[in-house]
Order: sequence, then structure tokens, then C-alpha cells
Amino acid sequence: MKIFHWIIAFLILNVSIFSQSLFCAEDQEMDTLLAQLSNSKEDTTKINLLIKLSESTSWSVIKFSEKYARQALQLSQQISYEKGLAYSKFRLALVFISFDFKLTEELILESLEHAQHLQDSLLIARIYNAIGVLKYNLKEPDDALSYYNKSLQIYIDHNQDSLTAGVYNNLANIYNELSNDSLSKAYYLKAAEINSRTKNFVWLAINYANIGYDLTNKGKLEEGYSYLTKSLDIAKNNNFPRLLPAIYNNISHYYFKKFDYTESIVYAKLALKIARDQVNRLKEREALGNLKDAYFKENDLLNAFKYAELISKVNDSINKYNKLKELDLLEMRYKFEEERKAQKLERELLEAKHSRKELIYILIILGAGLVIITIVFLYMLQHNRIRRKSLEQKTILLEKENISKELEIRNKELTTNVMYSIQKNKVLTELTEELVEIEKTAVKEETRKAIHKISKKIHKSVDANAWEEFEIRFQQVHTEFYETLAAKHT
Repeated sequence: MKIFHWIIAFLILNVSIFSQSLFCAEDQEMDTLLAQLSNSKEDTTKINLLIKLSESTSWSVIKFSEKYARQALQLSQQISYEKGLAYSKFRLALVFISFDFKLTEELILESLEHAQHLQDSLLIARIYNAIGVLKYNLKEPDDALSYYNKSLQIYIDHNQDSLTAGVYNNLANIYNELSNDSLSKAYYLKAAEINSRTKNFVWLAINYANIGYDLTNKGKLEEGYSYLTKSLDIAKNNNFPRLLPAIYNNISHYYFKKFDYTESIVYAKLALKIARDQVNRLKEREALGNLKDAYFKENDLLNAFKYAELISKVNDSINKYNKLKELDLLEMRYKFEEERKAQKLERELLEAKHSRKELIYILIILGAGLVIITIVFLYMLQHNRIRRKSLEQKTILLEKENISKELEIRNKELTTNVMYSIQKNKVLTELTEELVEIEKTAVKEETRKAIHKISKKIHKSVDANAWEEFEIRFQQVHTEFYETLAAKHT
């Protein structure tokens, strides 16, 4: 087969550089991580180790991968650790990516939101790549290409060669399914160039195997075979035994296309032996299929029938395994959903408790505000009363001052008028007396009469009521004088 289905999810999602001891190193890495986890005290350290464990076990035991990711998510939620939330949700999304598209989409979008908030561009790129896989599984190649290209650009900007090569491989797979042979081969070669330069031999072997399979299927047998032998040499020289069943099956397929059924059987048997040793049922079934077809072409119906029966048994085993895996995934999803419901309920209770506290705080604040407003109101009321009283006092003082000034003016007028009247009367009286004397000494009767007449007129002009007017005006100015006088002498 073109794609190694037993590693497809890992190949698409978790491209990284592996050493020659790729598969045996996995157990050693897990032991190290578990030891570090048991000794760690910081919650964030535990979360990061759980995420690494989830990633490490995604190749082997998906149940463990889900368990570690779920534990990381729970702890991240407890301490509100956003990086932990982003990566644990991403790992959980990968667990369900080929099983529950709806849950995967929900988790992957939540992870993307956290990653964007953290501005973790490499995680964003991995998420875009995962969305591309999701779209690929949903048979939406155009959307898959769009997300793969978004991921690719970020990896290129960050000089992430191995990750870039992985996306090139994904793009090649899609273009191959879209029957765009030139682009498919171009992307495979781009991936191979990077893996060769970075000495990432396991992925270089996979790239060459894919190219060889495509070329073989398209009738370019010798060119295809050259890539298959390159892949085989890399796998043997670097001790990658788990790649051998797929490569041998592809070479068996090459010889079948060449009508060389004897060689096809040889390589199919090699693939079958190693696949059985590794308990790789998918590659075992593929090898059995190649043997059945080759023996049938050689008219060896007995062996063809024999391998057909073996295929049926392997199919039963695979179906049983798939059902068990599906049950495991259902169980994992059920537990995960139950935990999410419990966490949601706990959050709602906490929010309700928080809301009650907020309500109490609001009531306290409102009560305090009401008291303050009442105090301010009473203060303003008292202040206004004092102010009004002060204004009234000022008004009274001003009125008294005005009255005092008016009394002073009237006193002055009274004094002036009285003095004027007295002085006038005095002058006129003296003048009258002088005229009377002149009248007595006058010789002529006419002169005496005239003087008498003048004297009489002057006498009439004397103000007999001057003191009465003074008394009236004095009473107007000093109303209390006679009251006080009467009170003292009665």
C-alpha cells in the first residue's frame, strides 16, 4: 500500500526527528518521564510531563495517551494554566481525530483559541495541521489543503525543517488522491530533500516508499523500484524493523505489476513473517493478499485458497481489534464527557456561589452608599439651614445698618432744620424789635404806618410751630424715647 496505515495518524500529526533506536527508545523515554512525574512537585511541571507522556504514547497505546492528556487537562483547569489547557486539548483532539469528528473539532478549536491567546505560533501550526487531517478525514480536500498550507507557512517562517517535511508529505498525499501526479511527487521530493539534509532517516524511508508506490501504480515501474530499494536500504542500515513489512509489501506489489509472481511471493512472505513477529495485523493482511493474488496468477489455487482463508481469520482479528478499540474510544469519550459535565456543574456552582457573594457585596455597597447619601443629604440640609440663618442674620444686620444710617440722616436733617428755624426766628424777632423802635421815633405818620406794616409781616413770618415740628420729627426718629420716658416716670 502507498500509505502505511498503521502509522498514518502519527505520521501526519507528530513529525519529529528520530534516532536509530526509534522504537525501543519510546519505552525508555516513558520510564524517564514517569520517574520525573513522580518526583515533580510543581503543578505546571506535572502538566508539561503529562502532555509529553500523552504525545509519547500516542504511537503505541492510545488509551494511555488519552489518560495522560485528560489528567493534564484536569490539573490545568484547577490552576487555570492556559498553556496546559492548550496542549492537553490538542492531545485529546488527536486521540479522537479518526473516531469522533464533532468532539475533535470542538477540542481543536478550543486549543486554537488558547494558542492564539498565548501567541504560540508553533502550536497554532500544529493545530492547523491537525485541522487539515480532520478535513481530510471528512473528505474535504480543498479545506485540508488550505489548513496544511497555513501550517506549512508558519513552519517555514520558524525554520522547522522536520515539521515542514511532514506537511509536505501530507500535501503530497492529498494531491495524489486528487490525481495531480506532478504536485504529489514534487511535495514528496521536497519532504525527502529536507529529511535527507537533516538526517531524519525514518521519514526519508517513508517518503521514498510513498514515491515508489505511486510511481509503480502509474506504470513507471523501474523508477518506482529505485525509490523502493532506497527506502529498503535506509530501513535496514538504520535498523528500522517496523518499516520493513510495508516496504516488502510494496516491493511485492512492484513484482506483481511486472508479472514476476515468484519474486512477488518471496517479498510477500518476508513481509508476512516480520508483520507476524511484530503483531502488525494490517501489514499481515496486506502480505496475505499479495500471496493470494500471486498464487492465483500462478494457478496455484490451493495456496490461493489457503491464504484467502488466512485473510478471513486476520480480518476477524482486525475487526475484533477495531471493535475493542472503538469500545475503548467510546469508554474514553464517555469518561471524558462525564468529567466535562462534572466540571461544568462545579463551575456553575462556583459561579453561583461567586454570584451570591457578588450580590452580598453589591447589597453592602448599596447599603453603604445609601448611608453615605443620607449623611451627605443631612449635612447639606444642615449646611443649607446654617447658610439660610446666616443670610437672615446678615439681612437683619444690613437692615439695621440701613435703618441706623437713615436715622442718622434724619437726625442730621432734624438738627439742621431746628437750628435753622431757631436762628431764623431769632433774626426776625430782633429785626421786628428794631423796627418797633424805629416806628416809635418816626416823625411822619405814613412812615410809622409803613414800618408797622412791615414789622407785622415780619412777625407773621416767624415760625411759631418750629418746636412742634421738631417734636414730631423727633418722635419719628426716636420712637422709643417717649416710651422709655413714660415707663420711667409712671
